[in-house]
Amino acid sequence: MNNRAFLLFGGSLLLFGLLTLAACNKFDDLEPVNYSAEFAIPLFQTTTSFEELLENFDEDTYVTIAEDNLITLNYKGDITARTSDDLFSVIDQEGNLPFPILDTVFALPFNIPNSIDLDYGILKSGKLQWWYESQHDEPITVTVELPNASFEGESFSHTYTHSNGVNGSFFGPIFDLSEYRLEPINDSLYVRYQAYRINTQVNDTLTNFFMRFEDFRSSYVEGYLGDDIYELDRDTIEIEFFDNWTQGDVYFADPKILMTVENSFGFPVRGKANIMDVITVDGDVLELESPFVDSIDMAYPSLSEVGEVKYTYFSFTPENSNIDIILGSNPIAVDYEMDALPNPDLDTSIRGFMTDSSFFKVQVEVELPIYGTARGFEAFETFDVDFSAYDEADEIEFKLIGDNGVPLEVGAQVLFLDDNGGVLDSLFTPSEIILEAAPVDSEGDVTDIASKTTFIPVAGERLDRILTSRQVQVRTAFSTYNDGQDLVRITSTQSVNIRMGMKLGIEE
Repeated sequence: MNNRAFLLFGGSLLLFGLLTLAACNKFDDLEPVNYSAEFAIPLFQTTTSFEELLENFDEDTYVTIAEDNLITLNYKGDITARTSDDLFSVIDQEGNLPFPILDTVFALPFNIPNSIDLDYGILKSGKLQWWYESQHDEPITVTVELPNASFEGESFSHTYTHSNGVNGSFFGPIFDLSEYRLEPINDSLYVRYQAYRINTQVNDTLTNFFMRFEDFRSSYVEGYLGDDIYELDRDTIEIEFFDNWTQGDVYFADPKILMTVENSFGFPVRGKANIMDVITVDGDVLELESPFVDSIDMAYPSLSEVGEVKYTYFSFTPENSNIDIILGSNPIAVDYEMDALPNPDLDTSIRGFMTDSSFFKVQVEVELPIYGTARGFEAFETFDVDFSAYDEADEIEFKLIGDNGVPLEVGAQVLFLDDNGGVLDSLFTPSEIILEAAPVDSEGDVTDIASKTTFIPVAGERLDRILTSRQVQVRTAFSTYNDGQDLVRITSTQSVNIRMGMKLGIEE
């Protein structure tokens, strides 16, 4: 977790930042003296608002600020999608194997799933070729028709006259059927032919008549487009807030899971959550309960809105689910998997459409308004340090003055570690409250500034041990106003003013 995100609600590296600034003041810059002396060094004064801390989130995390300045953390999941390729893959005819034409009227079957009933389709691509033989050596006229394939209102029909009969097999040209309209009848495309023997003036049949379709691809289909489930990818939204958690509780009073759907399929679609679980920092898996888990109807374009995209926005809230229970306390992730159910009511009278660019996209977000409570929420970070600039000091005393306009009490402990991570000493005995929580009213809004002054003396053997440390571990514990009993609101305008000085003591 980056420092700024950590600061937002129960995660501050404030004390370490202060110590680091102190360490940047080089002891070598002080003029050497030959007598006992004290040096009072003002280190810094800074005022920081929460609005200034809202930066450097990753691409899936962002912050929004409401009109009342309430801060909300937002965590986005991946976009999961299905396109028309999934459905066209079961409608389009990709094989190149020839079909035998066994009669003068013959149905070429389409391999269309039983749940789909096509009214018509427009081809984006497709080629057709045939070949045949005649058992008679006399002039013959052959007409081949596809009565339910048309272009600009004209059915497919081609006629050939063989003046000397068919010598061997006749191979017709390859026809491009792009932009042809196909209207299957009983899921079949019909072939009709007439073989007219000119001399005897009779109709006959052909032998070894074969027809081959190559790579039929659709650009548009219309009809009842089935009820086979579209499975969407499973995803997990990580909530980084608790990355450095060690103990304690944070409660978010008004969490939400938001769902945004983009749909350009022209038929009813219902969203169904197969999995919608919240994973807590303790490892518990809590299931979302709501009447809408299995039934979120999505907006879709009508037959007169081909090419348009319809949007659906849905939120699981405390009013329609148990989300305040499962997402309110110490969440670290939301694990979910969605399905899209086309034509969920199985109403075949609803005729829909799909183009070769149709798609269905779902994005899930977790929204955590920073309105709630925290009690004993503790986290830590470990950093490398170098105190060699202070190796001549005999005593150091830090003075920290904090004016806190945020309703968070901050307790701190700093552990000084050796090269192996062993604890050499600690800064406080025991942990110290360095910032008092600003008081709030019954609505959770800050009513006043809380001020506190802290003195941190370090001397003797204890100072010697600290100056040899190579790492510090900063442990911070947070509670909202009144020890986490009252709901509080964290806003972008709340700020903390910190003033810190350091007094060095040097003996001859």
